Amino acid sequence: MKITVIGAAAAFPGAGEMCSGYLLQEGNTNLLIDCGNGVLSSLQNYISPTEITDIYISHMHADHFFDLIPYRYALYYGFGVSGNERPKLYLPPGGIQILDSIVESFAETDSFIADSFESSEYSPGTPINLTDFSLLPIKVNHYIPSYSVVTVGKPKIAYSSDTGLCDGLMEAAREADFMVCHVGNTLLPNHSDSWGHLYPVQAGEMAEKAGVKRLLLSHIRPDNNKQEFKKEAARVYNGELKLARVGDSYEIV
Repeated sequence: MKITVIGAAAAFPGAGEMCSGYLLQEGNTNLLIDCGNGVLSSLQNYISPTEITDIYISHMHADHFFDLIPYRYALYYGFGVSGNERPKLYLPPGGIQILDSIVESFAETDSFIADSFESSEYSPGTPINLTDFSLLPIKVNHYIPSYSVVTVGKPKIAYSSDTGLCDGLMEAAREADFMVCHVGNTLLPNHSDSWGHLYPVQAGEMAEKAGVKRLLLSHIRPDNNKQEFKKEAARVYNGELKLARVGDSYEIV
């Protein structure tokens, strides 16, 4: 399997950056995991939007799905995609209604999303069967419902989504061959450190405890010091540790 970083910024993209987006490829399957601000532009440096077969959205925060809207325009007008050519769009529970309500005020058709995407909602704990591999969504702790996702079988690739420490995160990370782990440095008021986002040291401790072989720290705000984040995680994690950079690709076997 091959994973390429399409976007790695949190909350808002800095100059020349993009929010969350990762391209996972195996055989004839081109899976886009999350589609945050700027991802559509970045994606076209590596693959045509029409070649994406599947899209997984981890949760309905803007920096993880807002580029679905320009993506729809690209498919509908730029490429004329419809019918069986539409990418399969896997949204979290309630995601279809949220997305439809957002586009309602400007949609030129009653099927704005359905014109270009074959949408469905996944259920945590129920596998999503793609052409060449399967995914397993796992509920984690965030300010809104959020779902980690792992590939089923070997190799095991884990994507944390946005989350604090929780049993679901440990399940996703356990013995992963490669993990994309989102970190942050802020908590919302009235939330403990088990909610929202992982501090870098928490990500390192979690990965070490779970036996993660290779760890990629991502989802870092432009105003944060990425190298300091890496140092914090490296103090407690002994495996291969990298910072996510747009364009970097990793082969996982």
